[in-house]
Amino acid sequence: MKDNITEEDRRSALLVRDAMERTVAGLPSVHDLVPAAVTQGRRRRARARLAIAAGIACVAGAVVFGSLTLPVGDDARTTVRPATSGTPSPHESPESAQPEPYRTPVHIEPTSDDQRSMAHLPPAERKRRTQFQQDAAVLLDKLLPDAVGLIRPVDLDVSQFQGETEDGKVFTIIFSVRPSDDGPDSKPCPSAALAVKGGSCQHATLPGGIEARALRVFADSDETMATDVHFRYGHSDVRLSINPDSAAKASAPVTSEELLTAVGDSRFLDLVRNADKHPM
Repeated sequence: MKDNITEEDRRSALLVRDAMERTVAGLPSVHDLVPAAVTQGRRRRARARLAIAAGIACVAGAVVFGSLTLPVGDDARTTVRPATSGTPSPHESPESAQPEPYRTPVHIEPTSDDQRSMAHLPPAERKRRTQFQQDAAVLLDKLLPDAVGLIRPVDLDVSQFQGETEDGKVFTIIFSVRPSDDGPDSKPCPSAALAVKGGSCQHATLPGGIEARALRVFADSDETMATDVHFRYGHSDVRLSINPDSAAKASAPVTSEELLTAVGDSRFLDLVRNADKHPM
């Protein structure tokens, strides 16, 4: 049988295979993964799978790819990823979709009545809150910039999470959905946020006509900043904030625009809707 593979096909396949080998070479084995490396490894392995699929298609002659570009550099780690529905593609069966890894909670010693009460919740309610935290941690990890690090829940506070980077920075994340008071749907911008140079406050309209307020303010010190978004949903006040790592003197690596994009994602609003219907 005549070989129908052209020289261009062979060249493309070699380039893809070389890129794939360089990408996979930098990945640790599954058993050696530490929590802070899970996110990067998962994303790099996903790119490697794309390269493998492209290489096989070129060699087999079933599909010819003109070129394949793999993301390089730090640009991909500073942008919010596009929203997706989470539904498997037509070429991927639900059975082949890999489950998200369990996020081992960060343990804290209880310091408040709320935290002490959560430690003694009935098993069914504790399980419900734990599942909510797992779902929230996985989703926030997808919606927030990679610079926040791997996001894990805090075990005795249903609204608290931590983002830990590979270089050891730790950002405290607050995601709370609480019964609302009788105040306005959108709180006014505090004068303190606008009086300090570098601080900012802006209002935005989320999908569904939801009015939100985003703050970028100094927190913990005059060298570090936090980013916070607040809005009303149903009968609840919703808050998502990324706080600085004061020990490392590192500001929250999320802009107001990036945080507004995250809370406006349909998957995030679905999570909020569930928490509004079943308060915690």
